[in-house]
Amino acid sequence: MTLLQGPELRRAFTAATRCLERYRDAINALNVFPVPDGDTGTNMLLTMQSAMEKCQAAPATTVSEVAAAMADGAFWGARGNSGVILSQFFKGLADGLRGKTACAGADLAQAFALATEAAYKAVGHPVEGTMLTVIRSLPEAAREKLSQGEDDALSLWEAAFHASREALHRTPLQLPVLREAGVVDAGGMGIVVLIGGALCCLSGQNENTADLGLDSLIHIPQTPVSIPKLGSDYLDSIEEIQWGYCTQFLIAGQDLDPEQIREKFTAMADSSVVVGDDKYARVHVHALDPGPAISFGVSLGELSQIKIENMSQQNQEFVAGHRSREESPALAVVAVTPGDGLARLFRENGCAAVVRGGQTKNPSILQLLDAAKVTGAGDVIILPNNKNIVVAAEQAASVENSHLHVIPSCTAPQGVAALLAFNPEETLEHNLKAMQEAISGVVTIEVTQAVRDTRLGGKKVTTGQYIALLNGQLATVGETPEMALQSALVQVGLSREKVVTLYWGADTRQAQAEAVRGELENEVPGVQVDLVYGGQPHYHYLASVE
Repeated sequence: MTLLQGPELRRAFTAATRCLERYRDAINALNVFPVPDGDTGTNMLLTMQSAMEKCQAAPATTVSEVAAAMADGAFWGARGNSGVILSQFFKGLADGLRGKTACAGADLAQAFALATEAAYKAVGHPVEGTMLTVIRSLPEAAREKLSQGEDDALSLWEAAFHASREALHRTPLQLPVLREAGVVDAGGMGIVVLIGGALCCLSGQNENTADLGLDSLIHIPQTPVSIPKLGSDYLDSIEEIQWGYCTQFLIAGQDLDPEQIREKFTAMADSSVVVGDDKYARVHVHALDPGPAISFGVSLGELSQIKIENMSQQNQEFVAGHRSREESPALAVVAVTPGDGLARLFRENGCAAVVRGGQTKNPSILQLLDAAKVTGAGDVIILPNNKNIVVAAEQAASVENSHLHVIPSCTAPQGVAALLAFNPEETLEHNLKAMQEAISGVVTIEVTQAVRDTRLGGKKVTTGQYIALLNGQLATVGETPEMALQSALVQVGLSREKVVTLYWGADTRQAQAEAVRGELENEVPGVQVDLVYGGQPHYHYLASVE
């Protein structure tokens, strides 16, 4: 195969997505920290499913069209840091193949190079030994093959795969935390699986049984992971931020202009996504009245695949509680929260909208954009409240005319501190500065249960033990959540000048939290200990010390 055709590229990444589904649990298990948020494999799989769903729906035939469709779907469906980086990889790949009917070896090398550049730009402080390093190995191998006089696309793809696997093997040598935990990088593994799965398809192998040479690094599940499909479109997967009517249809017409169509729907709907070309346009809009959207669609051509869904009463009430756009505030805050108690706390303290998410459930870029839109504010400040959501929030803020601003809160307690510093009467600049200063002064403790054996920071952790993370670093191990929490608090150092806030989770009883407070108040006379029901899953306690 000298040239890679568009249908072959689509089939290759369809196979790669199935291969990623096979490896999903194994990739999740590579999480460095032994906590229940090892969802890199899941995040990458959901991102790929969105990419391929869009690719299958779009009438793409050239490598340029196929790559562009995958990039569009991956962007809107990106989950977590790994998903965002992956979406940018496909954006760069599409840029490198723009205008190409088929892909020669030199084209593939250029596409891999631009994909690498885009992936690195998605991260504020790139770290080697991560999935970025594995991605960077792809163009390096392709260019070396070209320098040897080889221009066959399949040969370059094969060279890139072998280079990515070698780069993955080296990640523990580049990143000490991987070396100590005895694992390779999870996101890097995902890249190797995707490139290897695509190679299997291109070379005529079965991606479900082919040996990718990874058995020495992980234990591969014997049966494919069962993942629910995203449905007919990625918007259907939005669970928390929905309102009015979700209206979707396909327009078949002549000389369609997706950009102009998108602008029109943006003006008439709270949320709109339009993709396609001059003959077909797939439309998804969220609006209180679907009539104008349907009427405008009919004016452009013949409609098919029409689907209109009424959202839940809860979200209808949520929308009804907001003022019209003419009365919208100049500034609002949107927060991502992992539990019902924390969601209520953020709303009661001034959050205009809350997106449910956190460990094991990272919201997509589109969910964050929709939440910002529902506030109706001119500028919106996002509190991610989870380190794995910060990059997705920053990517949402990079969308043209989004008017989003990110305070990089990595924990819910940091988010609470930032929200308490928010003053809607002050300027945007004043609030950004005050909220950033607020999160820098918070010490956060997170208590959960280890889900795998590991060794971090010189501490041995056994499955089932309770661990406390202090500002994201493993601080202590205990036989009960309370023992781990109190040991971490001792490391922080309490005094009568300190204020401790304990957020107890869904797996903790209030009586247990009250007992901890009593012990702390007895041990440190004068210390202020506040109890708040967080309801967060997986984490028995969250605590802040200020």
